[in-house]
Amino acid sequence: MIHRKGTYYFVSHYFLIITFLLVNLLFPKLVLGNENKENIDVHRAEGKKEIDMSKIMMHHVVDAHDWHITDIPGSESGEYIPIQLSLPWILFNFTTGSLEFYKNTAELHATNRYVVAHEHAVPVSSTTPVTTISVDSAEIDHHGYVVTEDHHGNKAIYSKNAAIQVLDLSITKTVLQIALVCVLLLLVFISVAKSYTKRGISAPKGLQAIIEPVIVFVRDEIAKPNLNGKHDKYLPYLLSLFFFIWFSNLFGLTPLNSNIAGNISVTVTLAILTLILILSSTTKSFWSHIFWFPGVPLPVKLLMIPVELVGMIAKPFALTVRLFANIVAGHLMILALIGLIFILGEGGSNPRAGFVIAPLSLIFGLFIYAMEFLVAVVQAYVFTLLTAVFIGQAFEDHSHSHDHLHSHETKHH
Repeated sequence: MIHRKGTYYFVSHYFLIITFLLVNLLFPKLVLGNENKENIDVHRAEGKKEIDMSKIMMHHVVDAHDWHITDIPGSESGEYIPIQLSLPWILFNFTTGSLEFYKNTAELHATNRYVVAHEHAVPVSSTTPVTTISVDSAEIDHHGYVVTEDHHGNKAIYSKNAAIQVLDLSITKTVLQIALVCVLLLLVFISVAKSYTKRGISAPKGLQAIIEPVIVFVRDEIAKPNLNGKHDKYLPYLLSLFFFIWFSNLFGLTPLNSNIAGNISVTVTLAILTLILILSSTTKSFWSHIFWFPGVPLPVKLLMIPVELVGMIAKPFALTVRLFANIVAGHLMILALIGLIFILGEGGSNPRAGFVIAPLSLIFGLFIYAMEFLVAVVQAYVFTLLTAVFIGQAFEDHSHSHDHLHSHETKHH
């Protein structure tokens, strides 16, 4: 009886903790009347309040120059104060050949020389909007104009300043989060290395006991079976890849509005690094199977060249899309499930409907949230495994297979 009661309190305790995190750290981003207006788009239509959930969801998955975490009540009028970290803008001006630093977006706007469109700083002739043409005009598609849209859905048109060309080198939210994950990885592995130095070959304890089985798993189950005796050469890269993706995915499950692996630029960069390593590991046999496939007629050889080239490009593309899509899908599913409360509740106009759907949304939201912990490690494993497979294929010698096939055909005849 005591055991059952203890189990009940254990389960209910953690259920309440996760529910608290969802309600207090995710829901404030959906509260009406937010002064920041950065995460919600509220407008009145036929006397009802509506929430544009698509913008809320997209804001969560895209990169930004402000790291917004949550909102707190700020005044009696129902306005909310955003809790966020404003990141600096760093622009290289090709016209003057100098770097320009701005502490935040407000300071960038105050220069009267730039506007922000799709999180990019665009030089303009004036920060006064152009009113002589409409938003739907075809002239906007030309290089002479830029369209901006605020968080209320209002669009404005500005005239670009073609005399100024800039390169955006700013530290964005994703860049800062990657740096934090790297610092965390350094702290973890420096601690584990010190433990090995201190304890030697004795049984691991503490953090070392958690990390060591993972390292052994990557070595014995990923590197050794796929790298044909060269696993020691590539193991450092595979371990770095596995732990970076794993820790990034876990970081994305905290209430810090993080989406590192859900940023397509990050997954593309990881895939490009893998492609470079694949190409640097290739052998003569590898290229002969791409440009002059042995053992087949000449017309088939010519046909196989574009097929093999496409296959080479498809490998990093598959790595990019698989990781990106899985991480983004989990985030969007949680946001969509929680958003049902506010959509059916009509932004507070119909609270009864919101309370009716809330338990179901919370249960499914918590289920997806729990599944994300599994997805975090599975995606790290899959990305690392496919990387090892592709590298192993690059330096694999295919000549023995052709000799075996030729001897088998001779014996048959």
